[in-house]
Amino acid sequence: MKIKRNKITHKNKLRRNLLSVRIALITIISSIASIIAIEFGYILTQSIIRDYDEILDVDYEDSELMNDVMSKINKHEAIIFHHMVEQDPHERRKILNEEEDMEIRLQETMSSFEQNVRGTQYESGYHDLFSQVTNYLKNVQMVIDLSRDGNEQTANYYMRSVLAPIVRDMDELISEMENTLRRDVEDTKVKIRDNVGMMRIFVRIVLFILIVAAVFNVIYCVKISDEMVSCDMLTGVANFDNLIRVGEKLGKKRRLELYSGLAISIKDFKFINQEYGSSIGDRVLKEYATALNDKLKRNEIVARNGGDNFVALLEKDHVDDFLKSIMKVPVSLGEKMGLTLTSRCGIYQITESDTIYDVINAGVIAVGETRQSGANDFIWFRRERRDEMVRQKDILNGYHKAIDEEEFVVYYQPKVNLKTRTLCGCEALVRWIRNGELVPPNSFIPVLENDGKVQELDFYVFDRVCRDIGDWQRRGIQPVRVSSNFSKLHLHNKNFVDDVLSVVERYGADPYYLETELTESSGYEDLDAMKFFVSEMREAGIHTSMDDFGTGYSSLSLLRDIDMDVIKLDRTFLRDENDAKEEKMVENIVKMIHDLDRHVICEGVETEEQVEFLKRVGCTMAQGFLFDRPLTKEEFEKRLINPYYSS
Repeated sequence: MKIKRNKITHKNKLRRNLLSVRIALITIISSIASIIAIEFGYILTQSIIRDYDEILDVDYEDSELMNDVMSKINKHEAIIFHHMVEQDPHERRKILNEEEDMEIRLQETMSSFEQNVRGTQYESGYHDLFSQVTNYLKNVQMVIDLSRDGNEQTANYYMRSVLAPIVRDMDELISEMENTLRRDVEDTKVKIRDNVGMMRIFVRIVLFILIVAAVFNVIYCVKISDEMVSCDMLTGVANFDNLIRVGEKLGKKRRLELYSGLAISIKDFKFINQEYGSSIGDRVLKEYATALNDKLKRNEIVARNGGDNFVALLEKDHVDDFLKSIMKVPVSLGEKMGLTLTSRCGIYQITESDTIYDVINAGVIAVGETRQSGANDFIWFRRERRDEMVRQKDILNGYHKAIDEEEFVVYYQPKVNLKTRTLCGCEALVRWIRNGELVPPNSFIPVLENDGKVQELDFYVFDRVCRDIGDWQRRGIQPVRVSSNFSKLHLHNKNFVDDVLSVVERYGADPYYLETELTESSGYEDLDAMKFFVSEMREAGIHTSMDDFGTGYSSLSLLRDIDMDVIKLDRTFLRDENDAKEEKMVENIVKMIHDLDRHVICEGVETEEQVEFLKRVGCTMAQGFLFDRPLTKEEFEKRLINPYYSS
C-alpha cells in the first residue's frame, strides 16, 4: 500500500526550518539564562563586597576606636593619679600639660568614633559613651582643683568614689559594644557565606541549563547536518551516500535480497538542458525526483547519483508497477509549459551474496545497455554481464601489479617481403603472463582501453622496443623496423610527441628502426591531432603506419589528408581471394596507395594462396601465421640472424 506524501523538497525544508526554530529558541533561552545569571551574580558579588567593606571599614575601625578611647581614658586616669602624688610644682605643671594633651587626643578619638558610627546601630552606644566621657572629664577637673589646693585626701577620695566608678562604667559599656560588634561581624560573615553558597548553587544551575541547551543544540544541529548530508540538495531525495548506508544496513540484516536494484535516468535529458537551459533542467530534475519518490513504498528508497541519474531499491513485487508508472512522467514547468519525460532503467534482481555496490554496478551496466540497444528502455541485468564485470574488475585490479612485476612481455611478429621471402620488419605485440599462464590480448586490451590504462601499457611496450633496438645495435645485431601500437586516446595528450621522443632518446635507439602505429578510427575522432603527430614523427625520422585500413567509412579521405608512411590492409581484404571483383578492388586500392608514395602491408596471412593473391594485386609485404607467430625477444633475435623464409 502506497504512502501518501507531500512534496519531498518542501517537506525537508519544513523539517529543517522547524529544527532551526528550535535551535533559535534554545539559544535565546540559554542566552537569557546567562544574562540573568550574570546580573544575579553581580548583585550577589556587590552584596558580598559591601558586607566585607562594612566589616573592614566600619566594624574593625569601630573596635579599634573603642579600644583607643578606653586606652586613652586609662592613660588619662594614670596622669591624674601621678599629678596627685607629685609634690614638685614644676613637675606638676608638666603633668598638667600632659593631661591637657591627652584630653585633646581623647576628644579627637571620640570625634572620629562619632563620624564612624553615625547612622549605624552603634550610634546610641556612642552617645552613652560620650556622656560618660564628658562626665569623667568634668570630675577630673574637680580632682585636679582639689589636688592643686592641697586637699590630696579629698581629691584621693573623690577619685576613688567618683572617677573610678565612671571609668568602670565606660569599660563595661565599651565591652558591651565590642560584644555587639563581634556578633555583628559573625552575622555578616554568615551572610557572606550564605551569599557565596547561593551564588555557587545558582551558577551550577545556570551551567546545567547551558550544558543542557548546548546538548540539545548539538542534537538538533546533528539532525540538520544529517538531513543535509543524507539528502541531495537539489532534488531533496536521498543522496548516494545515504543509499549506501541503507543498502549496507539491509545487507547486515540479510534483507537486501528482498529488493531489486534500479538504475534510472531521464531519456534525452541532455537535450532538455541544451534546449531550455540549466535552470529549467534543474526544475525538471526536482519534479522528476519528486515523481519517483512519490511512487515508492514505505521501506523503499530512491537516491540521486549525479546529473539525471538515480538509483532505487524496490521490493521485488513492486518493480513492475513502478516501471509502468515511470514510462511517462509529466512535469509542470509553469502555467503554460510542461514536458512528458521518458526513462531509461537497468534492473537487477539482488541475490543473497550481493553487496549494495554490486547492485549499483549491475544497475549502471544494465542502464548502459539500454543506450546501446536503442529500442528497449528497460533492461534486466544479465548474469553473464556480471561475470564479465567481475573479470574486468579482476583485470584492472591486477594491472598495476603486472606493470610493477613486468608480467607484460613484448613479443615480435615478423613482417615479410613477399618477393624475396625475407624479414623486412616486425610488429611489437604485448602478452600478459599471469600466474604462469598466457592471458589473451583480446581479453585485457579492450578493458584497459575503456579504462584509459592502455596508454601506460602502450608506453611500457614502446619502452621495451626502444631498449631492445638499442641492445641489438650495441651487440652488432642488425635490427629491422619495429612498429609499436598506440591507442587513439594518446591523441588527447598534448605531450604525446614529447613523450615518444623522450623514450627514444633515453635508449639511444635509431629512429630509422621505429614505427608508430595508429588505427584508422583515430583519425575520425581528432583529425588535426593525428595530422600533427604524423608530421612531428616524420620530422624526427620515425615512420608512421595506419592499422585496420578499410574498416571505416572515410578511409580514402584519410589517405588524402594524413601523410602516413605505411598503410596496413585489414585481414578482411583476404575474405575471398578467388573473387575477381574483390581482387580488382584490392588491386586498385594497392595501386592507389603506391601512387601516393606509401608502402602497403597486409596482415592475417595464413595460406600460400593468400600470398599469391597479394602478389597479383601488387602488395609485396605481409605478416601472419603462415610465416611466424609472435616471437619472444630471444626467438626473434634468431630470426634477425637468419631472416630468410622458405617457400
